[in-house]
Amino acid sequence: MLVTLEHPVYQYGNIILPKRQIVKSANVFCKKLEVALYRVYNDNVVRTFIEQENEMRVFDLHTDTMMDIANKVGKGEKDILAKYHLQHYKEGEIGGQIFAMWVPKKYEDAADYFIESDATSQELMMRMLARCFKEFRDYDTVKIAYNAEDIERIYESGQIPVLLGFEGFYGFDGELGMIDVMYDLGFRHGMLTWNDDNEFASGVEFTDEDKGLSPLGVETIKRMESLGMLIDVSHASQKTFWDIMDVTTGPIIASHSNAWALCNAPRNLRDEQIRAIAERGGVIGMNGWKGFICEDMETATVHDLARHARYIADLVGPEYVACGFDFSNYFDPTEGTPGIENAGKSQNFVQALFDVGFSEKDVQAIAWDNALRVIKKVLG
Repeated sequence: MLVTLEHPVYQYGNIILPKRQIVKSANVFCKKLEVALYRVYNDNVVRTFIEQENEMRVFDLHTDTMMDIANKVGKGEKDILAKYHLQHYKEGEIGGQIFAMWVPKKYEDAADYFIESDATSQELMMRMLARCFKEFRDYDTVKIAYNAEDIERIYESGQIPVLLGFEGFYGFDGELGMIDVMYDLGFRHGMLTWNDDNEFASGVEFTDEDKGLSPLGVETIKRMESLGMLIDVSHASQKTFWDIMDVTTGPIIASHSNAWALCNAPRNLRDEQIRAIAERGGVIGMNGWKGFICEDMETATVHDLARHARYIADLVGPEYVACGFDFSNYFDPTEGTPGIENAGKSQNFVQALFDVGFSEKDVQAIAWDNALRVIKKVLG
C-alpha cells in the first residue's frame, strides 16, 4: 500500500519530521519513533529520547505533593491532583510514591508555601491532614497503601498507590504517642527532622551543635522500627545518621539523597554512609534537585543525576539505588533540573540510566524493584 502525503513535511506534535513524498505504510510513524530532542542550557545539551520500549514504571520515594495540595486548597483552589499532578504521573509512568508531609518548625520557614501565618506547627499539620485526606477521598485515582502487597494490587487495578510519610516530626510537639496516632491514620514512613533541629534530633543544618538523637529521638526511632515503619535519614545530620544506625537493626532508607563525592552538598551521603545503608539492605533514592546533583547547579542535567546512580552502584551495587526525585515544580516551575523538571519527565531518567551503562535488569531494579524490596522487608 502506498500513501502519498500532500504536504512536504510530516508533523508529530511539535516535532517537524524530514520531508517525505511517499510513505510505504500508512502507520509507519506509529510504530517506533526515535527522536533526539536537544535543549541548550548554558552551553550544555540535554538529550531526551522518546523510546517506548525503554519505558518502565517508577516508584518515587519522595514527593511533596501533600504540601502542594494543602497550600493550594488553603488559597481556595480545588481538584489539585487532577489539575496539577495526575497527567504528570501518567506521562512519567509513576507507578507508586511516598507522599511525605513536611510541616515547618515555624511559619517563617515556609512563608512562600503556606498562607496561615498565625498557625503553629501542630495546627498546620492538622490542616494539611484534613485537606489532603479530603483530596484522597475525592480522587480514587490515588489510593493509600500500607505495604508492598497493597502497592502491587493498587497498581494492577489501574490506580496509583501512595505510602504516607513525614518529612520531620515538627507537628508532634514532642509527643512520642503521636507516632502511634499517625500509624493508625496510615503513615508508614518518617524522618525525624527536616534540615533544622527539633525535640527528636539534629538536621543537616543544625543550629549550634550536632547533637544527634535526643533521648526522645531514640525512643521514637525504636518505636518506628517496632511498628514496622520506614526510617528515613535523608535530612539527618552526621551524628543523627550514625545514632540511628546504632539504635536500629533493620533496613534504613535515604529517600532523596545523592553522592557527596560528586556534589558536596550537606544533604548528600558520604561513601561510608552509602556503605552503611547498603550493609543493612536499605536503599538510596536519587534526588532530582539540581543543587544536589552538581556543585555548579546551573550545569546539572538528568544525565548528571544518572551519574550519581552509577557512582553509588559502582561503590556498593545497583540493588541499593532507587528514585526519590523531590520535584520542586509545584513551587517554581522554572527551578527544575533540565531533563527531569517534573514527574512527567521521569522516563528521561530511565533512559539516562541506560546511557551510563546500566543493564535492563538493573534499570528495572532502580526504577521499581529495589524500593519495593525494602518496603516489603519493613512493611510486609
